Amino acid sequence: MILAVGNVLRLTADVQGPLDEYQRSQLLSGLSITRNLAAEQAASADLLAWLRGELDPALESDGRPCAQRARERLEQAADGIDAGEALGELLEELRGEPRRDDSLRHRVQRVLGEMTDREVEALGRGTR
Repeated sequence: MILAVGNVLRLTADVQGPLDEYQRSQLLSGLSITRNLAAEQAASADLLAWLRGELDPALESDGRPCAQRARERLEQAADGIDAGEALGELLEELRGEPRRDDSLRHRVQRVLGEMTDREVEALGRGTR
């Protein structure tokens, strides 16, 4: 994404004379992307902390090794990519778990859904 924005800015810098409509739209798209990236970066630490806080009690109380591994990896996660990998592996291990509202699988999926909503809200706040 950052490379794409860089390419747009480089091409725009090379333009001689006024921008045509296409060049202007590309420049505005680059601006929009950078605003979203900045909002995502600004919110990432808070979102990761929130995710840990929401899932830690459920992971801690679940006695299965897969939950304990996920808890440890989530605690050590440096960013959303690390957290996503840990939770993705957990959900893969829980794939056969019955669909119940009190299941660990359901809890993780519900929290991830809420986190997505929070990230979208953060992106919206960052583009104003």
